[in-house]
Amino acid sequence: MTSKSSGSDFFAPMRFEAEVLDCEVEGTLPEALQGTFYRSCADRRFEPLYADDTPYNADGAVDQFRFYDGHVDYRSRYVRTERFLAERSAHRALFGRYRNRSTSDPSVQHLSHNTANTTPIVHAGMLFSMKEESLPMRLDPDTLDTLGEWDFNGKLTATSFTAHPKQDPHTGELIAFCYEAKGDCSDDLAVYVMDRNGVVTNEIWFKAPVVSAMHDMAITDRHVILPTTGMVTSLERLQRGQLHWAYDPAVPAHVAIVPRNGTAADVRWFHGTPDQAMLIHTTNAWSEGNKVILEAPVAAENFHAYFPRVDGKPNDPSRYVPTMRRWTFDLDSSSDRWQEEILFGGMKVTSFTRIDDRYVGRKNRYSFMMTSDASLPVNSDFADTLAVRVSNAWHRLDHDTGHIDKFSAGDSYGVSEPQFVPRSPTAGEAEGYLIGVVNDFRALRSELVVVDAMNLAAGAVARVKLPFRLHMQVHGWWTSRTLMPFEPR
Repeated sequence: MTSKSSGSDFFAPMRFEAEVLDCEVEGTLPEALQGTFYRSCADRRFEPLYADDTPYNADGAVDQFRFYDGHVDYRSRYVRTERFLAERSAHRALFGRYRNRSTSDPSVQHLSHNTANTTPIVHAGMLFSMKEESLPMRLDPDTLDTLGEWDFNGKLTATSFTAHPKQDPHTGELIAFCYEAKGDCSDDLAVYVMDRNGVVTNEIWFKAPVVSAMHDMAITDRHVILPTTGMVTSLERLQRGQLHWAYDPAVPAHVAIVPRNGTAADVRWFHGTPDQAMLIHTTNAWSEGNKVILEAPVAAENFHAYFPRVDGKPNDPSRYVPTMRRWTFDLDSSSDRWQEEILFGGMKVTSFTRIDDRYVGRKNRYSFMMTSDASLPVNSDFADTLAVRVSNAWHRLDHDTGHIDKFSAGDSYGVSEPQFVPRSPTAGEAEGYLIGVVNDFRALRSELVVVDAMNLAAGAVARVKLPFRLHMQVHGWWTSRTLMPFEPR
């Protein structure tokens, strides 16, 4: 490939699995990196049945980077879902438009449409890769072999499961929710609490005021926060053979505050405006007295170009880039509205936001974000690719001072979502490393970079280099070698 390439070849399907022992390392890997980094990825193996299908409907694959004693091993495997196996047997695509079972080939309409392509987590010694309209897909944490869908020993009765459950670092509990929990277009929500051993200890069922995409959630030490969005659906849409979601600019935001140990009678709904109805990922939440505080990137309009507006109009680019917002819910007030504060001077951000996971549910000072930063140098040969398809930087946001620290892998690189790893179990907040995959469009190769999380501007302290490009990541998860022991291969 010449340097004049647009970089667009990077996004072609991978369609292979790989293993690399003792990856090439440039620089010195910190001694603290002892564990495994998992990535859930999307990679479509066959041409879709419909040209207007979305990238979210691609096959799921999981990448594994195993760090030990200054070395890294890499492995990737596709998730052997029912969908994967059926299409492999047929040697072609069989499943239809995104989350519309009626558009699939009749031979597979009875099968699970689970792609398991969004988020990996480790809980109770088990590795899962998840897609929100389906049950978690369990994998072997060492080999990445597929073990099958998991229903928590029959205790998960919902038909769906969020791609973003939250693990409480203090109690070890896993908190999750399910929307459209009794099937497509149902207005049923369910909240589940699982203890550190994966045993369901509480289950709460209630109704949503609107059937909408509810991709993420947040928790405090006492509550679960569930935001709805303006991405809506209906049985009529599905019967017409359309994509599951469309954006309705008239639909306002609604937020449920659910006591973790409560019942349906304890759920309280707050109501906002349409300008607050595009919250896809949350940053964090915490409680102060009887107030619940949520921080998250929120857009005023649909930023999913793949999903149309219900009125057929084009999206407004000036309104669909998120800003970081703080929402305060006063549980002592009789009002069903929340207070909103725009953080970081209204700076435009993305929805890919992470924190030091030891602070989930408690007040944090720092967050990390995959973002597009126009102030950083961009190689002119790849400007279109970097501007349209990917982000080019990681930012560390200081929520106390408003300061922003920046990392760039290079002027021809795109970045994936970062993952924070603490320097030690007792290190202060954000004292550790950001790790994550970056993609070099010039060389058509991927690397995993390691950056001091408190000094992003200093650049990478180590680069783990691979001889090929990787699947496109959605989200990642780090688990320490202490929590999930392994022996080098």
